[in-house]
Amino acid sequence: MLNSEQTLCAFENILSITQQMLQSAKLSNSNNLHTFELKLLEQTECIKKAGGVVNLSGDDRFKKVELLQQILANDRDTRCITEPWLNDVHDYIHNVKLQSRIDMSSTQK
Repeated sequence: MLNSEQTLCAFENILSITQQMLQSAKLSNSNNLHTFELKLLEQTECIKKAGGVVNLSGDDRFKKVELLQQILANDRDTRCITEPWLNDVHDYIHNVKLQSRIDMSSTQK
């Protein structure tokens, strides 16, 4: 289990990654965004492998809450930018499938 210092460090690392993800989203850089998603996954896996985090109290707990609020804000802002991209990708895939069906039906006639 991560001790209090390691716990705060882990959340600070996650905050840094989410800030980089948000910046990548703002720049429409999907390659970097994917790289940071993988880094975020690595960080969360490290926490899991360590057995989780300790319950914090006092100033450490307050700091953790602040970090979590910033992480969630970055995540929200990133999703606001990327969800329209995902909708566009979904629409594109749907249109390609539809066109493929049309092409197949017209060649079978």
